[in-house]
Amino acid sequence: MFAAIPEVLASHAAFVPYREASLSLHEYGEALPRFISPPPRAPGALDFERALVERNELIVRPDNLHDTMNAIVWRTFPRTKRIISEIHVALGAANTANGRPRRRDVLTLFDEAGAVIVSQRDDLKALHRGHQWNALFVAHRAEFTRDTHVILFGHGTLEQLGAKPHQGLTVKALWIPLPPHTPLPELDAWMAARIKDGALLAADEHRLPLPILGVPGWFAENEIASCYDDVEVFRPLRTTRILPAPS
Repeated sequence: MFAAIPEVLASHAAFVPYREASLSLHEYGEALPRFISPPPRAPGALDFERALVERNELIVRPDNLHDTMNAIVWRTFPRTKRIISEIHVALGAANTANGRPRRRDVLTLFDEAGAVIVSQRDDLKALHRGHQWNALFVAHRAEFTRDTHVILFGHGTLEQLGAKPHQGLTVKALWIPLPPHTPLPELDAWMAARIKDGALLAADEHRLPLPILGVPGWFAENEIASCYDDVEVFRPLRTTRILPAPS
């Protein structure tokens, strides 16, 4: 059923949090859904979530890396993944262009292309918020490496690292104010509780863009400081233009 993990992904530093889960996909646990093959007729997005919430079934297309990565993230963060599905079902459809209310868009983007930065360093978070890439990743590189733990949550981004690896990938990151070496089950429980009560991934939440090329230890290219001068990847913060008051 599951796709093989490409070596380029299996050996990547971003895959470290998922290596244990990738070796135990065929084992079942109390908090995990049952992995099933897709029905003859492809389900819609809400039907996919309802299968999880109502029947505890996760649809996995055979030999599909995207779905395999989703299953691996499920095994690593089961509480967070389940509450995301429950909120999708509770919110349902909306009269919008894509049929989803705003919070479902936020949840979907995080699920596909999100990351968490586990750290209690508000000063580093402030540098990130200001897109001060050289200060964050060069001047404070040792501190960032020591005092943060970056985890790719989005299974779509993990798939891209394996199927179409390129260094221009940018994810939307949440800073989580916990010690960087917090065990993954504790991190999972913490995130799930705050997503459930709306403190995380609210409809109006502001997440920060994170070019994965910049994360120390993830790519050899960023060991050279000039890497961060590429403004096509490490974009400066947009400034809001203030229009003159009408006379």
